[in-house]
Amino acid sequence: MSAAVKDKVSEYLEEALGEPVDVAGLPEDTTLNALGLDSLTTISVLVSLLEDCGVDLGEHADSLVTPSTLGDLYGIAGRFMEADEGSGPDGEEPARGQRSQLDYYQEKLAYEIDSADLRTALDEGQDIVVVDGRSSESYEREHIAGAISVPHRSISQELLSGYPRTPLYVAYCDGIGCNASTKTAIKLATAGFRVKELIGGLDWWKRDGHATEGREAGRPVHHAGCGCAG
Repeated sequence: MSAAVKDKVSEYLEEALGEPVDVAGLPEDTTLNALGLDSLTTISVLVSLLEDCGVDLGEHADSLVTPSTLGDLYGIAGRFMEADEGSGPDGEEPARGQRSQLDYYQEKLAYEIDSADLRTALDEGQDIVVVDGRSSESYEREHIAGAISVPHRSISQELLSGYPRTPLYVAYCDGIGCNASTKTAIKLATAGFRVKELIGGLDWWKRDGHATEGREAGRPVHHAGCGCAG
C-alpha cells in the first residue's frame, strides 16, 4: 500500500480519535477496535474518507461495509485515491468501463484467496480460521489440515456467537463444482465476520500438495461427490 494512502488514513484516524496515530509501524491486520474506534466512529471515518475522495456513496454502496482492520481501510482508501493515478498512454483517466474492470479485479483479491497464499499465511502464523462449509460426512472423509467443520446449512446467529471476531475466516468446499464455500462466506460476512473464499477448494489445495486430514486423507484423487448438501 502506498505511503499516500497510509498518510490519508492516518489523518482521518487522528481526527476521529483526537490524538496522533502512527499507522506506519502497525501491521495491516491491526483491528480498529485496538486503536480505540467503536463501530460508529469507524463508519464516520469511512464516510468522511469516501466523501473527500469524491465517491458517490449511492453508486458504491458496497464500500460502506464496515472495515475492521487497518488493511480494510487501506484497501478502501487505495481503491479510490489511486483511481486518479491510473491513466492511459496520454495521461488520460481510464474509461468508466476500464475502472469497473479494475474494481472487479481488486475486489476479487479482497474477497478470495488461493491455496498457495493461504498456506503462506498459515505458515506465517496469521490469525486465520479455515472453515469447511460442506457436510459433516464430507469433512470426516477428508478436509484441510486444521480446518473446522461448520456446514453452511447449520450456520445461525446462535452458532456464530461462540466464534471470535478478530480472525480472518477462509471458507472452502470441494472445489469449482461446489458452492458451499460461497454460501458459508455469505453467512459469515452477513454476521459481520471478515471472510475470504478459497479458490479451488479442497481439490486445488490437494493439487498444490498441501496436507489434509480425515479417514481418506492422502488419496491422490479427491472424492468427486459434492458436499454442499450439508
